[in-house]
Amino acid sequence: MKKSLTIIGVVIIIIAIIFICAWIWAKGLKEDTAATKKKMDEVLEAYPKFNEEVDKFSTLRNELYQNKENLYLETLRDNASTWNTFIDNYKAEIMKVEETAKILKENCDLEYGDVNVSSKCTTFKANYEAAHNYYISDVKMYNEMVKNYEEYNREHGNQYSTVNEATYGPYTDYIDYDKDGEYFGKEG
Repeated sequence: MKKSLTIIGVVIIIIAIIFICAWIWAKGLKEDTAATKKKMDEVLEAYPKFNEEVDKFSTLRNELYQNKENLYLETLRDNASTWNTFIDNYKAEIMKVEETAKILKENCDLEYGDVNVSSKCTTFKANYEAAHNYYISDVKMYNEMVKNYEEYNREHGNQYSTVNEATYGPYTDYIDYDKDGEYFGKEG
């Protein structure tokens, strides 16, 4: 009788341990599910703002390349303040892209089962990488033009307005944000 009470006691303890472990596991799963859902909601909320800033950046970039077609040393000379303002606005826009990317950078490092969230993260990574790499290419191209202008201005006794070089945003070199081995947006 004593032996059967001991066996029943051990079985009850084992069953209690199994139930406690199952309860802890279920609670952890519920917390993980809630945390994942919160991250997914943050991605879905942040993505439109990021996408809007990328579109604005793209518009400014198109404007840069349209104006570049008619950009000569004389054009820089005659429109120095316009170019200084434009290049400041261009940097401000890449900084807005960076600012709106913060939440996405934090939350898009996971693989989500939700196709909508996963596609937004994939698109975010590609657009983020492209925007920064395009910006770096544009800064290099523009600064080369400014260096030529500075030499031209020196040759003419520094009588013309100063054109400011573009400054880099958060990155000074090309990035491979999505770690695919390619630098999307890198030119030259």
